[in-house]
Amino acid sequence: MSYMHLLNAWREELCENDLQVLSPSFYNEIGKYIAKLREETRMLERGTTRSRIVEKEKENVEKMVDDLFKLRLRKMISAESLGKEVDSEKLTIEERRVLLELKRILSEHQESLKSILRGQAPDVRAKPKASSGFEVVRILEHIPTIIGIDMKTYGPFKPEDVTALPAENAENLIRKGLAVKVEEEGSA
Repeated sequence: MSYMHLLNAWREELCENDLQVLSPSFYNEIGKYIAKLREETRMLERGTTRSRIVEKEKENVEKMVDDLFKLRLRKMISAESLGKEVDSEKLTIEERRVLLELKRILSEHQESLKSILRGQAPDVRAKPKASSGFEVVRILEHIPTIIGIDMKTYGPFKPEDVTALPAENAENLIRKGLAVKVEEEGSA
């Protein structure tokens, strides 16, 4: 990861309406880059030209990452709320998890709307996460595009992709040995 790589990614994201492609490990690489800059700042003698340059680079990198993170989140929220499918191939590993949770939340929100339109008060009690009807799975083999039980298309998938699928479709893939369930943190 380099400053120019980050700068180019940030500029592309600013200039385009749709999400731009980032490698799945983008934020991991950025984290290592920032750690390297922090270590370099710590090792350099304060007040030197080099230490001021590295400190400014670190500040700029942190601002760009923060802006990039928020900009991409807004694009994901906007696309999902408009019913547009977000291409998971463009997302980082962290963003894929956010997208799964976003889908769950929007699904619950849609259920509330349906209740209201039926003339019922929406259920605002906390629901268990499993109620979303989606399961998070890690794909083990190449899988072509599939049609979910919700009639939406999912995939194609490559080994090690992490995705949320309708529970019934996820269970079918797990039974066939094509995917494994991803356990949520704290659920063990």
